[in-house]
Amino acid sequence: MLKSPPQLPIQTKTPTNNSRLFILGRESILSIAEIKAVFLLKKIHFEILYQKDNKLIINADKIIDPSWLINRLGGTIKICDFVGSLQNQKTQLAEILNKKITKGKIEFSINGFNALGIEVKKNLKQMGRSARYIESKNTATIIYNNLIKGGADIEICDNSAFITSAVQPIDDFSKRDFGRPGRDDKSGMLPPKLAIIMINLAMQAEKNVIYDPFCGSGTVVTEAILMGYKNIVGSDILDNAIKDTIKNVDWIKNNYHLNTSDLNIKLFQHDAGMISEKNGKESVDAIITEPYLGKPMWGTESKTAVEKQTDELKILYLRAFLEFKKILKKNGVVIFIVPRFIVKNEWVKIDCESEILKMGFINDGLLSEHKHLLYWRTNQHVGREIWRFKKV
Repeated sequence: MLKSPPQLPIQTKTPTNNSRLFILGRESILSIAEIKAVFLLKKIHFEILYQKDNKLIINADKIIDPSWLINRLGGTIKICDFVGSLQNQKTQLAEILNKKITKGKIEFSINGFNALGIEVKKNLKQMGRSARYIESKNTATIIYNNLIKGGADIEICDNSAFITSAVQPIDDFSKRDFGRPGRDDKSGMLPPKLAIIMINLAMQAEKNVIYDPFCGSGTVVTEAILMGYKNIVGSDILDNAIKDTIKNVDWIKNNYHLNTSDLNIKLFQHDAGMISEKNGKESVDAIITEPYLGKPMWGTESKTAVEKQTDELKILYLRAFLEFKKILKKNGVVIFIVPRFIVKNEWVKIDCESEILKMGFINDGLLSEHKHLLYWRTNQHVGREIWRFKKV
């Protein structure tokens, strides 16, 4: 049977006024690694108070604007602020809402606690307040009912109450995924959320040079632009991929009204196995890429056919890493996706770590205690292993 990656150990400490709750995406360990990377990059000291399933409570020594943070993170669904520990939930939550929303009707939701929400509504009416309880089904409920500014979305975690201060911009992600003009299923299917996570895991300053040598339709390139990176390189072996990337870069600039006067983008067609011909020696700070993952999988392939493909992909990847070493600066970082394939309910993997290490790279362990992190849905035939290597 296929197994999900192990959960991090559960840690429980009492939240304080500086505590924040993060509701994480499907791959919670990957989401936690991303949060840690952003905090380390921004030199924010933090402590994990609680972690279980898709919930993470953190204390940090600096308060970051939640609107900025939710747009910076690809793997976090909601960010919530601590408002109090709970002994009598329905009474205390009514008091919290009455204090937070001082005028007009109180519109609120309590994620996962519908019966409690109805009781809180009754308590509010007894306090003389008009109230409307909204069943929280997903982040769309919060967005479309304007519960961030006009009401309150409540999360209960470890017997503490948190009020949502920011939610993932799902419409924006959808627009950038499906609404961009250059989109080719063959040249690139990297989700914007995953591209953001990968960029964050590289932990690069905005002035550093980042490079995607398998850029496809340019998801890493365009997301890096939105994240404020100034020196971006993209290349691909397919001419159509570069044309799509150029279209998408222009679309991002126009749709998001960006000031690009100091933006330096270099896009060109080239084989990733020969990129040192087009890039100077030790000129790149980080390579962030999803390479060619092989032919589309339908679930009917034989193990022999899949193993043949993995052998071919391994050769491609090792050839690319030889070039990466030439163009990366000292201590340069590679965030690289290696696919794994499901055949008859078993994983067929590509083992290229030892050869990469022999070339002069290390796996620096910054992702987590795991060598790599998995991004995968249970109904998919291909999983993505996310690796982080450093040139030494």
